[in-house]
Amino acid sequence: MAKAKPQHPLARQYRILSHRAARLTRWVCGVGDSPHRLALGVAIGIFFTMLPMIGLQSLFVLVFAWLLRANKTIGLPLVWISNPATIVPIYYPCYRLGVWITGAEPVSLLWWKKLASPPAEQSAMRFYWESLSQISVPLAVGCTIVAVIAAVISYVGSRWLIVRLRLATAGRRAARRRQRENEAIQKMLEQSVRVAQIPTPERATDAKNG
Repeated sequence: MAKAKPQHPLARQYRILSHRAARLTRWVCGVGDSPHRLALGVAIGIFFTMLPMIGLQSLFVLVFAWLLRANKTIGLPLVWISNPATIVPIYYPCYRLGVWITGAEPVSLLWWKKLASPPAEQSAMRFYWESLSQISVPLAVGCTIVAVIAAVISYVGSRWLIVRLRLATAGRRAARRRQRENEAIQKMLEQSVRVAQIPTPERATDAKNG
């Protein structure tokens, strides 16, 4: 019997991240606002989610959403994507990019595994800030580049998706409305036929004379 292939230590965290992103996408498309404001709110939220600003991301999302007249409701939940369960799969690729650009000496994968599990005896916020400060330069460089690219892609993609889904939803609603109207007309016709078939004294007399 073949042995199961060992799972990469970050595979579960990537699955959690993709699942949450899918749920947020469905929620975004249902919020009542213009596609531009919604997409801009998504872009702002994604931008600050990708930056290593743990504890300050929500504040910056609100400020920039207000300055750019974006939807504030959308951006806040997006920063929750960055949390202890997803911080490594978000920041590790950015860090590797920063290392490649800056030529810094990379830390080991074991360092990143420890980052995913803050010690119970220490504040999680303090632990993250102290740990990430050790790789601040390559992490900041990589995260900034990825954040800009991700924000542009998320704006274009979310706006297109919102428009498409809203058009599809409007089409389904119109189809259901037409179906209800057709069913109502069909019932009226059936009732008219049944009424026409009910015998009356006048019809009975005409039938006998005929």
